[in-house]
Amino acid sequence: MLSTVSVDDRTRRSLAIFGLTSVAAFWVNALGHAWMLWRGNPLVREYKGTLQFRSALLGDAALLPLVNVLLERQLDAWGEGLDHALDHRDRLTRALLAGASITAVFHLYQGAQKLTNWTMPRPWRWTALGYYHALYMAGQFTVLAYACGAAAGRVRKHGPGALLTRRLLAASALLLAFAALLYKDYY
Repeated sequence: MLSTVSVDDRTRRSLAIFGLTSVAAFWVNALGHAWMLWRGNPLVREYKGTLQFRSALLGDAALLPLVNVLLERQLDAWGEGLDHALDHRDRLTRALLAGASITAVFHLYQGAQKLTNWTMPRPWRWTALGYYHALYMAGQFTVLAYACGAAAGRVRKHGPGALLTRRLLAASALLLAFAALLYKDYY
């Protein structure tokens, strides 16, 4: 089936995934932050905002979109791309539950550790863009969980060597870089 998809279609799909992820992950909050700066909102004067986080400037704007492109391309190579997600409803359901659960754990940790910023100015009190970012995070973790579920199926069928692909290695390196940026932003 992969041979019937032209390079132009794959390139367009990759650009769309990159663009949509970048807008959802970075640009919505960045524009919200810029608007609040322009309006003189005290939240962005008092707390660190999107434009001051390296994990947002580099990670949300570029690294995570690249991860999603690489994962979609790998899933497509395995015959399990976006076109086939509904064929794997059980995996998709587990991925949605995992995405929501992991997001909840991150936000519980954020509140407990008092990691405040302009989207959570006080522990356990999120702004509208904080709730938006939580929804985005749940979506991103769902994508990662879905890819992990597909990878587990590949390992069962073909052994651990099935995961040694350039796409998965690059996606792993990008995720580690994002995690390092996120850590540096808070500690």
